[in-house]
Amino acid sequence: MVAAFFSSLITPAMAALGHYLRAYGQAQKEREPPAIPRMGGLAIFLAIVATWGVLLLIPNDVRSRFQSEWPTLAMFLLPAMLVMLAGFYDDLKGASPWQKLILEITAAGMVWWVGFRITTLPLFGYAIDNFLLSFLLTALWIVAVTNSFNLIDGLDGLAAGIAFFVTLSVFIVSLLQENHFVCIITITLAGALLGFLKFNFAPAKIFLGDAGSLFLGFVLATLAIYTSQKSSTLLAMVVPFAAFGLPLLETSLTVARRFLSGRSIFVPDRDHIHHRMLQKRLTIKGAVLSLYALAALFSLGSLLIIRSTGNLVALVAVLTGVLGWFLSSQLHYEELSELNEYITRVMHCQRRVLANQILMRKASKQLEEVPALEESWQVLIKALEALEFDSSTCQFSGCWNGSAPLLHPWSRHEHSNRNYCWTISIPLLAGKKKLGELQLRRTLKKDRLLFEFSSLLNTLVLSFEKQLRRRYEVEAVKTLVNYGRPKESPLRSNLLAMGKKA
Repeated sequence: MVAAFFSSLITPAMAALGHYLRAYGQAQKEREPPAIPRMGGLAIFLAIVATWGVLLLIPNDVRSRFQSEWPTLAMFLLPAMLVMLAGFYDDLKGASPWQKLILEITAAGMVWWVGFRITTLPLFGYAIDNFLLSFLLTALWIVAVTNSFNLIDGLDGLAAGIAFFVTLSVFIVSLLQENHFVCIITITLAGALLGFLKFNFAPAKIFLGDAGSLFLGFVLATLAIYTSQKSSTLLAMVVPFAAFGLPLLETSLTVARRFLSGRSIFVPDRDHIHHRMLQKRLTIKGAVLSLYALAALFSLGSLLIIRSTGNLVALVAVLTGVLGWFLSSQLHYEELSELNEYITRVMHCQRRVLANQILMRKASKQLEEVPALEESWQVLIKALEALEFDSSTCQFSGCWNGSAPLLHPWSRHEHSNRNYCWTISIPLLAGKKKLGELQLRRTLKKDRLLFEFSSLLNTLVLSFEKQLRRRYEVEAVKTLVNYGRPKESPLRSNLLAMGKKA
């Protein structure tokens, strides 16, 4: 209550200061003017500090415990202030995403150095003894959560309200663990958020700004790590992390969307969850309250894990995943829809691709075993038909000198319009000499090829080419016998040339 009181007093003063400094947020178009200052983060921070100051003035057990944790608090607060100052500079002057990212990683390194680090993988219970891996996981977690609150800070009261639910979850876990340090910080933060929401909820008179959203994300991410470190059971370690379901869902969707679209993940857009909800004709209040309910569900689900059996934990995990998937599907992101269709096509077609690859290998073996070229042509036609080609023709060059084999062109009965198809011509060679050309056609109406085209060339076509080369050599020998040595013929010259090369 004290923190809420101070927050409700300080926030209007910070709003006035924001107008003076012209630290304005991006107001909703339907409300412009007036411009809205981005000084909420500083208001929350000052309310927390004022509350702690009052706490130190009143002699009681809480003050004694708080004073005993003062070194830990100082080591925790300095990096948090660094992140807040980076956000404050961005609100006033503007900072690049890379500049903010470097400062966030630096702050994460500072808290890792003083002992706020991930040493066990939640849910798996795997101990992390490698310092580099511990640092990377800690930095990744802190940076991801810090920016997740920055991403959801797009509607009046949204980020602050979701932070309130996450803070309550972390508070309850720390209370059950008798972790007084985290209890004091989280209950103070929750009160400051309540007092701030009075002015931040729609229609907002002040915004969190990057200073506020980055500060909240960093503080909550670090407290989640500290709470999990103090947990005596594996399930209790999971709870603080599970409470961040909605912010992390937003971050995951944002990174996935921008990556799939080929855009930089740092380029802002208006396709966040709350933007999509507004596109569905929800009011700002309606969208914010809906997301509050979703954040409350994630927090409740995380708290159910504390005293749950293994079956209930699995059920909560499955329901959480289903909830996230359902929300994502209802938002109709084009990137996710295309990815879903792509995966469906791949899963559906992969079996056919494998079957066709096997078919080509078997047909290639048959082509090498049959004695006559005409029989190999029939084997090739049968394979091409199974591969959904529509026609094939083998045209021979003039080097045969009238002794070219007779291979009848093949075509499906329903394939009549040759103008509406694509054709590929594959040369059939004997050394450098072109014996002929294999032409394959396929209608444009059909789906993509369900096999590797290189496999077609290296198996079927190669085996058929060997048969054709043998036939050519046989015809060349016959020509030698029929014409005799004195009389030169094209086939005889070709055969002699091939013999010299061999």
